Amino acid sequence: MNRFILSILVVLFPLQLLGQMFPLSDHYVVNALAINPAFAGCQDALSATISYRNQWVGFKDSPKSYILSVHAPFFNDRVGLGLLVEENSIGIFKETTILGNYAYRMELQEGKLALGLGFGVTVYNIAWNELVEADANDILLMNNSSSAFLPSFSLGTYYYTKKYFIGISMPLFLNHEVDKNTGKYKINNNYFGSNYFFTTGYEVVLNSQTKFLPSLLIKYHPNNAVQIDYNAEINLKNRFWMGIGYRNRNILVGMIQCQLNYQIRMAYSYDYNFGSIGKYMNGSHELVLNYVLKFTRKVIGPRQF
Repeated sequence: MNRFILSILVVLFPLQLLGQMFPLSDHYVVNALAINPAFAGCQDALSATISYRNQWVGFKDSPKSYILSVHAPFFNDRVGLGLLVEENSIGIFKETTILGNYAYRMELQEGKLALGLGFGVTVYNIAWNELVEADANDILLMNNSSSAFLPSFSLGTYYYTKKYFIGISMPLFLNHEVDKNTGKYKINNNYFGSNYFFTTGYEVVLNSQTKFLPSLLIKYHPNNAVQIDYNAEINLKNRFWMGIGYRNRNILVGMIQCQLNYQIRMAYSYDYNFGSIGKYMNGSHELVLNYVLKFTRKVIGPRQF
């Protein structure tokens, strides 16, 4: 995509903006706090995760995402607290979100149920000066603000056992839009502009050395088509994971993970678009690093979820 075409898109985009940018992620099992505040504390240890995603490699000014999450259980595991820092960019648009996450956890049958809330701020930055303007007096460019500082909230619930997990969430549901008259951002709590996530997965023990984990992510937005990620991974000796996924937009995903030791896990994925747009780009890359600082209590080996 050349810069001229992208410039047209980003000029039109803010006039219709109702919600925050929400990046794709292939590793929603490893870094679930990025989409569900109720995941805070669910790894039963102090855990830190960083991730980087480069979307649509080969397109200039393509989407990029950086995520840092830190969380741990407190108060006899009844409470999970976490911090999420996320930066997303596409073209001249960049937004940075900082969220504190609170989860109340309770025993329920053979597992734990967590109810979560995320609260913080999002900073929007738009580099209008990078656009090549046809009319220096264009009112659309003159009125638009280059930055904004607005509140953000997330809601979610997460239930997990040793064998399976289920999560439902509304990440960053407080919507913001641009006022056409002033060019300033304003809060517009329109739930038709929010994302709704459903995740689930089940671990099947094949033998003493091998496990199978199918998982599913459904992303629903009232104004867009439903996005579904189907993933399946093989776990070898709790050290190596190999998997494949399909996203219902002509995208095939290859995934690998390695548990380097009891504290460090590394994951990588590559997305290949076999649709008509695929021939114009070199896919998408995502890299995730998870570090569990200490196993101060009895936890389930290197936790899968």
